[in-house]
Amino acid sequence: MHRRLVHFLTGIRSEYDILAPIIEGVSNRTELEAAVIVTGAHLTGLHGYSVRQIRADGHRIVGEVDSLLASDGLSGRVKGMALQLTGMTDIFARERPDFLVVMGDREEVMTGAIAAAYHRIPLIHVGGGDHADDDNVDNVIRHAVSKMAHIHMATTELSAKRLRALGEEEWRIHVTGASGLDRLLSVAHMSREELDEATGVDWAGAPYAVLLFHPTITDFSQASEHITAITGVLEQSGLHVAAMAPNSDPGNQAISAEIAAFAARCSRVKVFNHLHRQQFVNLLRHASLMIGNSSAGILEAPSIGLPVVNVGVRQRGRECGDNVIFTGYDQSEIAAAIDKATRDRGFRELVSQRRTPYGDGRTGARIAAILAEAELGPRLLNKRFILE
Repeated sequence: MHRRLVHFLTGIRSEYDILAPIIEGVSNRTELEAAVIVTGAHLTGLHGYSVRQIRADGHRIVGEVDSLLASDGLSGRVKGMALQLTGMTDIFARERPDFLVVMGDREEVMTGAIAAAYHRIPLIHVGGGDHADDDNVDNVIRHAVSKMAHIHMATTELSAKRLRALGEEEWRIHVTGASGLDRLLSVAHMSREELDEATGVDWAGAPYAVLLFHPTITDFSQASEHITAITGVLEQSGLHVAAMAPNSDPGNQAISAEIAAFAARCSRVKVFNHLHRQQFVNLLRHASLMIGNSSAGILEAPSIGLPVVNVGVRQRGRECGDNVIFTGYDQSEIAAAIDKATRDRGFRELVSQRRTPYGDGRTGARIAAILAEAELGPRLLNKRFILE
């Protein structure tokens, strides 16, 4: 029996954590075979050399494409895409998959879509139809890739509705939930004492915030000013802070520099460039709140009852649970949001109900079943535009 070969493309740790349950779901089916193409931030020590996690998970890596340039500006990201295209072309010449799976809206998603289109490889897009109200490039990339995709794994019904509005055929669209919930809900629990020992902190059970703030392309030149607004409030809050490294987008160096300075001047801060998945998930479980602008606050945090203060334009307008408080960069506004997240009993009770629009934590197996049963051939590859 021919086993369908499914390539997964990943360029950063957070993206891999979302794809991992789908890779596992594919690996668990006898009709399917999974392999991973690794690129971007996975292959640099600056971002924790997270390709090691993929290897540790036992997945076959079909290719590694070095593409992350040292530049902290816009041109470096675009030039990196050219390297990704070249690398994936060589991989597909060696080993042609039955499907290529991409997730979300980063640059590797676009390069994967282009490479797959010219090689006539069915493209599976996870997270299509999602939308934020900011003017970041992510929206443009995400919707463009959706028009190139052959099968859509939408996280919510609203996202599926947007895909229909883009002219996508109904039979291509599946509402599967968000796969990040699979991993979040399945990770073994650690006690607070076990977590403190594993992460090397000595906070004696004191409340803490998880800081995870990424640069935004539209205002990356102000990244230092924005992160300083957040760290200034956290410094005055009395909370301990678990500060995570930002992603590899332009502006990340300014954020990393301020986080290092914050830790140097405030003894309550611990910086983590990379954490094992079990440690990171349990760090969220025991936190008083999460602050920054990570999609984890939107997608995963509601399911564990974690309050989130989302600062700035990133993530605004996305579907979210009751756990998210959106703020600008005004420090008094940020301070008020932190106070609400940590002290407002009514708000914390609402958050504890764990309502989320993003599914039930069984997305990986659901997507694997769709790939096992999908009809290959001209009908799948021939995209049509549906007018209502």
